[in-house]
Amino acid sequence: MQDIIEFTIRILPYLIIAFTLIYLVHESFRFIKSRDQLMLENQKYSNKASAVTAKPIKDTALAQLQLQAAERFVLYLERIAPDRLVMRLHQNGMDAKMLQTEMSKAIREEFDHNLSQQLYVSEGAWELIKNAKEEMIRLISATGESMPKNSTGLDYSRKLFQTASKIERLPSQIALQYLRKEARQIFNR
Repeated sequence: MQDIIEFTIRILPYLIIAFTLIYLVHESFRFIKSRDQLMLENQKYSNKASAVTAKPIKDTALAQLQLQAAERFVLYLERIAPDRLVMRLHQNGMDAKMLQTEMSKAIREEFDHNLSQQLYVSEGAWELIKNAKEEMIRLISATGESMPKNSTGLDYSRKLFQTASKIERLPSQIALQYLRKEARQIFNR
């Protein structure tokens, strides 16, 4: 009998803690359930009240993201134009190969920086932007390959400008025109 009393005395604090925890968990779940029901009811009423305005807000937010993406790609396409690349990257004392490498690197890095924006432009715009990047890198590489080994960055720049001037419309200009058209369509929705 003494053993049973000792056992009960030892286990009693644990039983009190266990029952208290069970009670607290039960009350927590009951509170969460009633809170969720209240939130659902409030949501039903707020959805009915704002049903007219919910869609335009969503469309406006999407349009804003699309315009921001178009803006960033327009900036990118402007920055990869041969004249802008040369003005931004050419430094005194650069040789042709160094300038060619820096230009290709700048195009790739800036493209990678804006990569996530493809989510917000059309498939056609994205294809034109990728094409512009690849074609500009090809133009830069082809110009570099046609240069003598000891050419300066200035010689390379002249040759690049001559080569680019022979192209009726650079791929970046085509992509720019398409993006501008797409942006106007977003404005006119």
